[in-house]
Amino acid sequence: MSKRKAVASPVFEGRRRFLMLALLSVIGVLMLRAVWLEVFDQSMLQERAEQRQTKVVTVPAYRGMILDRNGDPMAVSTPVETLSCNPKILLDTRTVWRDEYNAALRTAEKTQGDEARLAAERTLAAMPFVKLEDALRKVEEVLEYPPGQLLQNLEEARDKNFYYLGRQLPPELAQEILALNIKKVESTSGYRRFYPLAETSGHVIGMTDSDGKGIEGIEKVSDGILAGQDGRMRVVKDGKNRIIEGIESLKDMVPGQAVKLSIDRRIQYIAYKQLKEQVVRLEAKAGSILVMDTQTGEILAMANLPSFNPNNRKQLDAQNYRNRAVTDKSEPGSTLKPLTVAAALESRVISPDVEIDTSPGHINFGKYTVRDPSNYGSISLATLLAKSSNVGASRVALLMNPRDHWMFLSRVGLGRVPAAGFPSESAGQLSSYTEWGKVDHASHGYGYGLATSLLQLTHAYTALANNGQLMPATIYKVDKLPLAQTVMSPTTAQSVIRMMEAVVQADGTGKRAMIDGYRVSGKTGTAYKFINNAYSNTRYMTSFIGIAPATRPRLVVAVQIDEPKKDDSGGRAAAPVFSKVMSEALRLLDIPPDDLPALKQADTTKKEGNT
Repeated sequence: MSKRKAVASPVFEGRRRFLMLALLSVIGVLMLRAVWLEVFDQSMLQERAEQRQTKVVTVPAYRGMILDRNGDPMAVSTPVETLSCNPKILLDTRTVWRDEYNAALRTAEKTQGDEARLAAERTLAAMPFVKLEDALRKVEEVLEYPPGQLLQNLEEARDKNFYYLGRQLPPELAQEILALNIKKVESTSGYRRFYPLAETSGHVIGMTDSDGKGIEGIEKVSDGILAGQDGRMRVVKDGKNRIIEGIESLKDMVPGQAVKLSIDRRIQYIAYKQLKEQVVRLEAKAGSILVMDTQTGEILAMANLPSFNPNNRKQLDAQNYRNRAVTDKSEPGSTLKPLTVAAALESRVISPDVEIDTSPGHINFGKYTVRDPSNYGSISLATLLAKSSNVGASRVALLMNPRDHWMFLSRVGLGRVPAAGFPSESAGQLSSYTEWGKVDHASHGYGYGLATSLLQLTHAYTALANNGQLMPATIYKVDKLPLAQTVMSPTTAQSVIRMMEAVVQADGTGKRAMIDGYRVSGKTGTAYKFINNAYSNTRYMTSFIGIAPATRPRLVVAVQIDEPKKDDSGGRAAAPVFSKVMSEALRLLDIPPDDLPALKQADTTKKEGNT
């Protein structure tokens, strides 16, 4: 049987030639396009390439340091990284890879034979989904998320194109996460504030928020100086969004300026430590302490309890942010009596050697009675302060014209904002003398019926210690002394300082404030709180304010202990803190003693020679 030759169909041959021609035409068009782009439109390709590789990034400004008076850091900025991602892309990618993994898993379950099964397990372990899950667990571990919390957060943010994985992370932690190569996880550089003294100076320094903006304390008040200005730079990034190199600076970064405070961090630490020990020991509600230089008006230390650690953002409690020494006002109680005596001396209604009759130990104002613990009889002004006689202070106040009394209190700073440089400084409360009745005037004599902050009262005491000159209070270091305000005569100030020494003697209410080698002037105070239209018998503010050395005043230290449960007076609760802090501050500042035996002997010899 003969074989027939196959003959190609004319229709099939035509189709083949048409397809070949079409294919060659497409190739020709692509080649022509490539030549055109390479030869005639090269700049467009270069521009697009640059757009894919370059990016304009923000160069964060370095926030200025906060320094103490000696140049030691109290707030510094350290480099940090902030990690973010696109949750939608990340979760969609995870879903695709999970489906691929589940399909491969089902196939592996049907695999027969040990070798085939091992090969399938190796394939599963190397799949993108497994690597992604391991990476996400590692992120949770590094960022200290609870197990499963990260995925839950991402699911809640699925509709968003941006999510913070972690903010202000140490660079080494951020690099550890970036090394996992998770899709669309990016990092931006910045700075985080670090506070070396932690809670010791929390109320003074304050803190910044997560964006680096000052929100409390000096960080808030001086934010415009500290912040600086961010810059902008064009950089080259790789496929993992990491900066390879900088190309050009579009806007120069301007770093923030440093701020130097009047605080001495050594005294600040001691003041906080002693205050904390006493507040804890007495189981008190709160406490405050303030140290001021009488000659410059500078605040050398200021602390409050409860405090807060601005370095530990996870345990911050907003109710502890309040700088009580600056913002809180309360009736000063007996710590106002030295100012009452000074006002009366300035008004010339009494002389330093006058005696005040306090018999029979109480004064009646209709339904209102002012009492002393006992009948002190006729006493000197020094004894009035040493015994803290309410009757004596009332009688002294009533000798004055209300207007003169009010003007003196206003001159020393009561009733107005101290303007020392803190946010939310209290002006206290001092009503006009035109509103005073006889009871009001008398109560103003022993520290009731008006309110002051601890800063206001401490500032007023600096005038006593500075020969009647009141320097502006400030939290910033003073390079050039400003003009002082004369609020009383040097004679009045010196007389009251001598009288206040009687308080810090063996038979005075402030005997626990004594310091070896130094003469101390001071005043105790215990002010009962006005609650529900009545004075409480169980809730009170105890305080002590003292000046040293008494013969050459340099420092004022004021201590408040709020509602102590164990000691019920300023002499027992607050004076011991004063003694410890003042003695250490005098030593650190190298202020010479004025009460050594040799000095006493020289003083006695001088007096005998004059005789």
